[in-house]
Amino acid sequence: MKRSIGMLTPLVLVFGLAGQAVASSSDSVGLGVSLGVAFPEGQLDEELDNWDAEFNWGFYVNIPLIYTFHITPSAELYKMGKQNATDISLAFKFIVNVWALDLFFGVVPGLTTVDEITAMNVGGLGGLSFNLFANLDLFLQVKYKVVFHGGRNSRALHANAGVLFTF
Repeated sequence: MKRSIGMLTPLVLVFGLAGQAVASSSDSVGLGVSLGVAFPEGQLDEELDNWDAEFNWGFYVNIPLIYTFHITPSAELYKMGKQNATDISLAFKFIVNVWALDLFFGVVPGLTTVDEITAMNVGGLGGLSFNLFANLDLFLQVKYKVVFHGGRNSRALHANAGVLFTF
């Protein structure tokens, strides 16, 4: 009896610590950066060509409130027509863990600034993330949003890939 307890103790410790390490990486605040492509379309102060591809990059903070619900403030920069655009958003993400992947989907309200125009935007997102090692995750994300500016609205589709460092 004592021998079997003695053999089980190291196993319990190893699996307990491994489970804690996995749980802590998904429950920790993370900082990330992403690169990708944006496809703006529509009209704010000038007519945009239909879905021309533009370089897109941004910064993210991932804040888990519970394991299956995270909020993610972000800032993204890209071109909308010939002008620079900046999005400041707050994503509300729902997480579904499937094997080693975290699939997510959610809603994204925010503000878009193009030249001297600041307009509200709202959209949806979906994607996946997975742990590369220790506290470094890789994520892929697609986001679609509508930018509202009076009667002149535009839309944008963003496809990003990035890394997320968790504390």
